[in-house]
This record gives sequence, structure tokens and C-alpha cells, in this order.
Amino acid sequence: MHDLDFLGELVLIGAFAVAIILIFQRLKIPPVIGLIFTGILLGPSGFGAVYDQKMISTLAELGVVLLLFTIGLEFSLDELNKLKKIVLVGGIVQILLTGLVISFLAYWFMHVIGYGITPSASVFLGFTFSVSSTAICLKILTDRDELALPHGRIAIGILIFQDLAIVPLMIGINFLAPESAPSFEVVFKKVGVIVLFAVAIFVGLKLLMPKMVRLISSLQARDVLVIGALVICFGAAWLTSLAGLSLALGSFVAGMVIASTDESHQISVTIDPFREAFSSIFFISVGLLLDVKMVNLPLFISIALVVLLVKGMLVAGVSLFLGNSLRVSMMAGMALAQIGEFSFVLAEAGLKNGVINHEVFQAMLAIIVVTMIVTPAMIAIAPRVADQMVPALGFIPLVSRKSSSSSIRPADSTIICAGEIHAAIIGFGVNGQNVAAVLHATNISYSVLEIDRDTVKVMRRKGEPIYYGDCTEKKALFRAGIDHARAVVLGISDTTAIRNSIAMIREINQKAFIIVRARSLDDVAALYKAGADVVVTEKFETSIQIFSQLLNHFTVAPELILEQQEIIRRECEKIFLRGRAMTQ
Repeated sequence: MHDLDFLGELVLIGAFAVAIILIFQRLKIPPVIGLIFTGILLGPSGFGAVYDQKMISTLAELGVVLLLFTIGLEFSLDELNKLKKIVLVGGIVQILLTGLVISFLAYWFMHVIGYGITPSASVFLGFTFSVSSTAICLKILTDRDELALPHGRIAIGILIFQDLAIVPLMIGINFLAPESAPSFEVVFKKVGVIVLFAVAIFVGLKLLMPKMVRLISSLQARDVLVIGALVICFGAAWLTSLAGLSLALGSFVAGMVIASTDESHQISVTIDPFREAFSSIFFISVGLLLDVKMVNLPLFISIALVVLLVKGMLVAGVSLFLGNSLRVSMMAGMALAQIGEFSFVLAEAGLKNGVINHEVFQAMLAIIVVTMIVTPAMIAIAPRVADQMVPALGFIPLVSRKSSSSSIRPADSTIICAGEIHAAIIGFGVNGQNVAAVLHATNISYSVLEIDRDTVKVMRRKGEPIYYGDCTEKKALFRAGIDHARAVVLGISDTTAIRNSIAMIREINQKAFIIVRARSLDDVAALYKAGADVVVTEKFETSIQIFSQLLNHFTVAPELILEQQEIIRRECEKIFLRGRAMTQ
């Protein structure tokens, strides 16, 4: 008879997870919270029904690997190159600043409550808490379609460096151990071997991975494609683990390499079902780790809230230092305020090396889990919190300087003069650039407002009348000439920012004709209510293009195709107007 007791635990976990998520959906609570709550109920802090936590943690780690692989598939190496400033400068400053500040606070607080702690232990706590959760943060940002937004890009950049920093942090624990004194020569050799091995692996992935993907795809066999995709994902993770780096980092790099190939979408579709299943187990495992006495829980929750506040403020400060707006910086800070899954690994290493004792170890686990639990809610409310806090924090010198920076200004020949008839474009991505190209070709003056400094600098050199600023700030809108623009086109993706921007535009220019881009039909009614004149929905317009091309293929008269387009748009607009009237 086979020993398959773990199957019973998996069935129990799955049944509880389904039931809890169904309840949480009715309460409009994110499924991620339901998964973590499932783990808490079944773990040591709840019913204690799940004992094989080693098996669960192994499956959870596979889930993180698959999650980062699929995210890498949507994130090419070219995009990573654009984030090098955030990764190198922002990541280094964030780790050092957060580690030192929390180390000081930990040393001070532990002595205040009468629990003595050594300086090495406080430093260990500070740097262990300085890393954030790659799995939770990227999962939620992906589900909310915010990964490509400015605060999402900041989160990706800093998280990449944090994953890289795990290796030196693990090595640093040896220096903090009470009875160990590793020589710098030994450490230098070890780091050198890791770096050389890692570079060799990354170069190998870059050269061989695209060829492997094309070979697997060319076989035209779905079974082979599934197995091949898993081999590529886990193989890359295993190779990077040999270099001392994290499994998740290897899978993420592999995904980015494959993203440059034509077969990336095929691989992504194949791997998605596995990712969802295993990553769900990861979030359940977070809850299973919680094992504390109820009497200590209020203290741990209080400490966790302080860590979230301090870490969020420090990340926001780093983002401001890099030249981002206050709103974007606050949202990035709230996204990265939690403590990450790799902190579990660091905590176990600290316990094993005698840097901390078992009591502190359990307290660390509880604090880490609490910060993870509240993260989905923090990211969800981040846009609203940022919108309310930005006006109140305008007195801070760094904030006001970033908001009204004059370091990036158009040349005199591109400035829109007061009273000049022109269109204003907010957001200079693909949509914004296409609109600008058409306006330029038809000799219509225009101005552009963009939040990405690098884009502003590049487009400035090309002669574009582009201004740096956040579209939710009045100063930036005035600088771009919104107050006397005849029309305004909002081509950004952040729905909350769009709504707030529309409200401000209406305050300073009632007559402006506002055209807005929406990602889904669910956003249309809210955008019309906010004051938009026309809302162009990506998915809706795509469906119109599809049936238009289909009718054209069947040689339907162009006049009839245009007529059908107008009918569909008119009927859809009636639906939106009825929805708009009901909300008023």
C-alpha cells in the first residue's frame, strides 16, 4: 500500500480554499486573501489539520518559479534595460536605507520593552525585513493590470535587485554569527565563483534558450510543448540555484529571454494552468507558516504595521529621489511595503547560525505573514490613498521640487502659447505617439504630458513639445497648456489616474473635448460620469476591427461595413448612457 497521506491534505486544502474563496468573493475580498486565510485555518494557528508542511512548501516554491516565469514572458530584456536605473540605483539605495533604519528601530524598540538584543541581531532583522515579496506583489499587480504602469515598473526594478541581493545577504549572515569569523579572502573567492557562474548561466540562457523554444514549438505536439515548457522553466531555475541565486530569479530571466521569440505566447498559454495551481498553494503556505499564541498577536500586528509604514515611506522616498512623482512614489511604496518570502529563508539561516533564538524566529515569521496578508488590500487602496495624501504633502521640499521641476522643459520653439488652439496628449506611449503623428501630419498644434523622465528626454531631443509631469497634478496640467486646449486625449492605462485627471481638467477647462482610452467595458460608465466626452474601449474597438475585416474578406460593400460600425457604436453608446444615467 502506497503512503499517500499527503493527497488527503491536498484535497482538504483544495476544498477549504474553494469554499473560503466563494465566501470572500461575495464579500468582495481578493482571492489571494482567501488563500492565505485557508492556510491560517488549516495550520498550527487554526485547526492544525495540515502536518506535511515540507511538501506544501516545496509545491509553493514551484508555484513561485512558475509565476515569475510567466511574468518574465511578458517582460523582455529590452524593457529590463530601461529599468537599469531603478534596478541598480533604486535597488541598492532601498536595501541599504531600509536595512539600516529598521536595524536602528529594532535595537531601540527591543531595549524599550526590556528584551535585550545584540547589535548583530538588530542588523540581521533590519536587512531581513528590507526585502519584499516578489510573488505577492507581482501577482497582484498583474491581476490588476498595473505591472506596466509607472509604480509597477518601479516595483519590478526594485524586486529584481532584491532577488539578486539575497546571495550577499545570506553570506553576510556568516559575519553576524556569534562564534564565526570568516576571512574576507574566503568570502571574496566564494562571491567571485558565484558571479562567474551566474554570468555564464545567463549568457548560456541568452544563446541557447531561443533555439530550444523554436525546436520544441516546431514539433507541433502539445504534450511535448507542455513538457518542454516545464523543463525550460525549472531547468533555468535549477541552474541559477547552482550559482547560489534564487530559483525564482532564474525562471524570471528565462521568461524574459523567451519573450523576445515568436513562440513566447504559445509557451505562456501552455504554462498558465500550472502556474495558477502552484502559485495558489504558495499563498496557502504563507498562512500555514503562522504559529503564534493569540496573546502575542496584537504585539506582532502592531510591529508589522510599523514596518509597513516605515518601509513604505522609505521606498516612496527612494522613488522620489529617482525623479518620480509623489503619487507614483506613494503607490510604489505601498506595493513594496510588505516583507518577502525570501525573508523566511534568511530567518531560518539566522536561527541556524545562532544570530537569533527560536522565540525571535517565530515572532519574525508572524510579522512577515501579517505584512503579506494586508498587501492585497494596500495595493488596492493605494491609488485612493495617494490621491488624498498628495495635496497634503505638497509642502515637502523634495516633493514640490519634483512636482514643478524645471530641469526638463521644452525648447522655446515647442512651447504652446496662451490662447493657441491645440490638442493636449496625456501619456506618450504607442497610442499617444500615434495621435501626435497624425496631428503633426495635419498641421494641428499639440502638447504632450508624460510621467516618464527618460521618455521626455528622448522625445525632447526629437523636437516633440513634451512636458514632464503627473496628470493628477494641476501644476503639470497647466504647464502642458491644458487650460486653453481645445481637446485632450488621455492615452494612459491607470483608470484611477484617468478619473482624477478628468476631474482636474474639467476644473481648469470646462470646454475641453476629452477623449479617453479605457482598458475594459467595466470602466466606461465611471469615465463618462467623471466627465469624459468620448471613451474608446480597447476590447470593443478590437471587436469592431475584427468583424470589419471579416466583412471585407466576404467582399461586403465598404459603405455597408461603415454602416454596421456606426450601428454597433450607437447601440453600445446607448447602453453606456443608460448606465451613466442610472449612476447619477
